[in-house]
Amino acid sequence: MPAPELSIIEANRALVWRVGRAPDPWAWIDHRYAGHQRWDDIGGVFRTIYVADSLYACFVEVLAYSRPDVQPGGMDLLEGIVEDPEDAAEYPVPRAGTIPREWIHGRMVAEATLAGRYVDVRTATSVATLRPHFVKLALTLGFPDFDAAALKSADPRELTQHIAAHLYALTDADGHAIVDGIRFASRHGDNLSMWAIFERSDDGVVSQHLEQGSARLVDLNHPDLARAMDLHQLTWT
Repeated sequence: MPAPELSIIEANRALVWRVGRAPDPWAWIDHRYAGHQRWDDIGGVFRTIYVADSLYACFVEVLAYSRPDVQPGGMDLLEGIVEDPEDAAEYPVPRAGTIPREWIHGRMVAEATLAGRYVDVRTATSVATLRPHFVKLALTLGFPDFDAAALKSADPRELTQHIAAHLYALTDADGHAIVDGIRFASRHGDNLSMWAIFERSDDGVVSQHLEQGSARLVDLNHPDLARAMDLHQLTWT
């Protein structure tokens, strides 16, 4: 019986969205802030940029850190959730359930088309292929198994970051990279599809796999922003 193989898909100029910082929302994150997110490199060699299939998904992701999830006794149910490191430096975590209006300052919503090949870690074959490589690490980190649930866990992030480094290093017989990143589902719902794009040595300020489209400052009244605020039960301050 042949061993399972990674599910690798072509982006095929998929339309993707990002909420990023002006003046270039597609620019790689500053090295000072890299290494804290789900599919970042455990070794700090390359950076990763995250995009989504919809602007709504982007807002759901970036606003999740401030959800009102503190119990009456003071226990923080979101312990282990990693806030955007640049946000943490510029905007200390506000009272749970609130977002300061200044949050939108200097932020842009942008669209682009995406090219390249991506490992779809949502599939059973990808999980089965990765399991022999990472089940020991998963158990060491306290996960009950290496499975799809472990790949969505907020903490510890060492597991997914080790996987990112492993996939980044995969090459064909000629030494060329096999994949350009990862296709995954948001932790906030399987209907929110995301992409993690790896930085390569020949990339410039922006990934060569992104063809930029329009970009504009975040509108406080944008319906997708309002939907994400409602989903997380957030209010402006």
